Amino acid sequence: MNSLRFTSPFTVILVGIFCYFLSPIPLLANEYLPVGVKKALQSSKIPESALGFHIISIGKLHPQPNQHSWNAQSPMNPASTMKLLTTVAALDILGPQYRWKTNFYTNGLIEQGVLNGNLIIQGFGDPKLVPEQLSVIAQNLRQSGLQEVQGNLVLDRSVYASSIRQTAPLDGESSRTYNVVPDPLLYAFQTLSFKISNNNKQFDITYTPHLAGLRIVNQIKATNGKCGDWAKTLKIEIRKINEEAWNAVFVGKLSINCPDIVWNSVSIDSNNFLKQGLLSSFEDSGIAWKTHPQVIESEVPSNAKLFLSHPGTSLTDAIKDINKYSNNVMARQVLLTIGLEKGSRPTSTTDSIRIVKDWLRKSKLNFPELVIENGSGLSNIERISAQSMTSLLNYAVNTKNNELFINSLPIAGVDGTMKNRLVDRLKKLWSTNTREAMFTPDISLPNTLQKTGAYMKTGTLQTVRSVSGYVVSKTGKVYAVSVMVNDQNAGLGGTAVNDALLQWVLDDCTSD
Repeated sequence: MNSLRFTSPFTVILVGIFCYFLSPIPLLANEYLPVGVKKALQSSKIPESALGFHIISIGKLHPQPNQHSWNAQSPMNPASTMKLLTTVAALDILGPQYRWKTNFYTNGLIEQGVLNGNLIIQGFGDPKLVPEQLSVIAQNLRQSGLQEVQGNLVLDRSVYASSIRQTAPLDGESSRTYNVVPDPLLYAFQTLSFKISNNNKQFDITYTPHLAGLRIVNQIKATNGKCGDWAKTLKIEIRKINEEAWNAVFVGKLSINCPDIVWNSVSIDSNNFLKQGLLSSFEDSGIAWKTHPQVIESEVPSNAKLFLSHPGTSLTDAIKDINKYSNNVMARQVLLTIGLEKGSRPTSTTDSIRIVKDWLRKSKLNFPELVIENGSGLSNIERISAQSMTSLLNYAVNTKNNELFINSLPIAGVDGTMKNRLVDRLKKLWSTNTREAMFTPDISLPNTLQKTGAYMKTGTLQTVRSVSGYVVSKTGKVYAVSVMVNDQNAGLGGTAVNDALLQWVLDDCTSD
């Protein structure tokens, strides 16, 4: 047997360099575009430079983790996948059991069921103060002896800096629900949701939340034929009559063959929206307001007495809505709550960002390219790299709150914003006769990641399509995956690019 003996370190270095350049492995071995992804990019006329992705295997099934990437360190706009950073940070900083509160005070006396004084509401940014909660609040006030109010309504929003409420919508569409601005006393996302249903060739209109003083004017004319584009034949408008009354007017034609239609609108200012909702809940609970109250914005007076402290939404419940359904205003309020609880009052987005970045440093997560504007991803300037996002995902899967976080993610083919994604591919993987033979679960990871699937947060802006989360392959291997497309054609084919990469990962990155 022949042998070689290297007698000096310099010789070893030279041979190492020589062998490296003879090796078929490229300089950046993990920089690779799968064939399916290339085709999706080409058909959508999206340049390869507009794509960034990073894939790492996690868990104990990989003694030497696999890694695949493309432009992985490039700062990119993540759109709503930025919510992952906000929710992981909140779980660590606030804890999953954190619960918001809304306090009710009075500066008067209650005699024989009558409050002679103002009712004062102090908000702390509960992101999901909804009709069901307002009904419970009204019932508790009634059970405490309140039957009538002779005074005005005072709203204390002082925990947020005034600059928060002046935030302009990204695209100028102030009546769109995704553009609702954070509010310490946010009620029902400040959104009216109408449902138009065919009832024996006539249309019924229902809505939520119920507001005192809101009347529906139904002037819809039923027609036959195909449904078509109902938005072109039906006009819907919220008209203010006075400080106590609004009309929701529905005018136009609608085919009886149309399915139920849901129309959402932000059309009433936050003060009146909360006031009219409160009056409706009070009426249902048997509490009267002697005269229509005026709204006064002010801090809780020093002489006010706490009447009721209502425990609201938990952080665990909030992050499910934020991630599964990509609720922007809830994400923004969670970020602000971090500043509220760990910084100073009134809090601002700047305070919250500083605390999150401090948490990143303490957690040894170095994201030098990170730019946070509001934590929801509804931003033109927020930036993070695909590699930083997978580092965050790898961190999250090893925390004590890992199961709660993963359960908040949309599941491809099942629910949330991924309900209609990868359906056919996953059905085949779930139903194949050989699945059990080829599948080995990684028991070192949370139970949720014990079944083939894609648990992914989505992100969508006009020029962005992104997904980030976890993929459990057909063999049971688990990957943290982040994909971002930033291009003017992202809306045409960015989703197809994302899905092509996810399918490749489902096949253990070997399907080309």
